[in-house]
Amino acid sequence: MNRSTPTIAVVIPAYNAAATLARTLASSLESVSHCRRQGLEIEAEIIVVDDRSTDATPTIAQNTPGVRLITNAVNRGPGFARNEGVRQSSAQFLFFLDADDVFYDTHIHSCLSALLADDALGYVFTRMRIDMPMHSDWPPSLDESSPINFCVRRIWHEWVKGFAEEDDFRTYRTEDTLYRMCLRKLVKHAKIDEQTCEQFVSPGNALDRQRDKFKLSKKDWMASGIDDGFVMTEQMKAVSIERLLHVERLLGNTR
Repeated sequence: MNRSTPTIAVVIPAYNAAATLARTLASSLESVSHCRRQGLEIEAEIIVVDDRSTDATPTIAQNTPGVRLITNAVNRGPGFARNEGVRQSSAQFLFFLDADDVFYDTHIHSCLSALLADDALGYVFTRMRIDMPMHSDWPPSLDESSPINFCVRRIWHEWVKGFAEEDDFRTYRTEDTLYRMCLRKLVKHAKIDEQTCEQFVSPGNALDRQRDKFKLSKKDWMASGIDDGFVMTEQMKAVSIERLLHVERLLGNTR
């Protein structure tokens, strides 16, 4: 390996994902292969962080060539699992993929090529295909908040302190939205106008909980009173405020 070869990690948090994990792993491995076929040599790790699954999730990961399995000691949620995958990797460029979603073959090459072409960019993100009917108001904002459709330089992941790991984020989620908000405020970034990954609806996930909301325009949803299922506890509020203040301090906007 040449010393200048980019190193990447695809970190996949997984909990009871046996029904979908093989598809997810196949897509990430194919995206790595496609990148190399395009002439961009990379050193890549596909890392599954199993969050104490009770099904065949760890076995599927362990039996897939080219995949590294990390097992959490206790169930800690996707924020911790993503951070743990990063902590156990030395990769310069970080990708994240949920265990029920997929990369298209172009995803890694498109993102990495853009970052390598412009050292000033901290991260790039792409458009997602979302597996449900949706008003046109919503895809752009989902592209800004998803954990699967971007690549970030490791240093910026570390500077924003990674994903929130606190218990209430494990229970109610939205750690991905807070993470992307912090990155967006802190560092130069760019959107690649290309659909490079797909997010699927599964029972109880964020897309499933918001089916009724996404059928409406943002204006109509605000007027409808439809509950989108999101919860903001006092702990989550305090962590969010602290994270955003941390970003402001990094930018030199507070004393």
